[in-house]
Amino acid sequence: KRGQINNFNRKLEFLYNLHGDNLTGIMYFIDPELIKNKNYYNEQLEEFSEFYGIELHLFYGKELFDFLDIPFMWDKIIKWLKKWKDELPELPDINFDINPQKSFNDIKNLEIRYFRKILLNNKLWEEKIIHSLFKTGSTLKKLLSYFEHQRKTPYDNLASLLRDKLSIYYSK
Repeated sequence: KRGQINNFNRKLEFLYNLHGDNLTGIMYFIDPELIKNKNYYNEQLEEFSEFYGIELHLFYGKELFDFLDIPFMWDKIIKWLKKWKDELPELPDINFDINPQKSFNDIKNLEIRYFRKILLNNKLWEEKIIHSLFKTGSTLKKLLSYFEHQRKTPYDNLASLLRDKLSIYYSK
């Protein structure tokens, strides 16, 4: 929420320098379900409004289109988004653990640097991206065993990193 408001403030300052007080600012979230920080945003916008001496608004979903006096556009957007979603092709389920041995054979010879990048990128693990690719962790466990049996420093380090990740993200 702080990043959103800081981003808005930077844009507001830039536009104020171009247009002065001949400006109306709008902070908008297309998803009306994102109102959890509404009080915080309203407080911040009120402070900015007083500081710059301009009108500022916070809108969610259809509210923006009501304010602009074009409420029918919200309905058109929703209709278009539903149509677009229905026309999206089915994405294949990517699960490298369906056949762990084949997946292991396919990836075991990747360069060390790629494994290092994957294992050190906490975002991949925290946001469950790795978990969505390796549903059970079976392939990763085979990879761990492979790293452990290499008996070379980089592989020992990879094994340690992977062991830690498995214990955190695949232990039940």
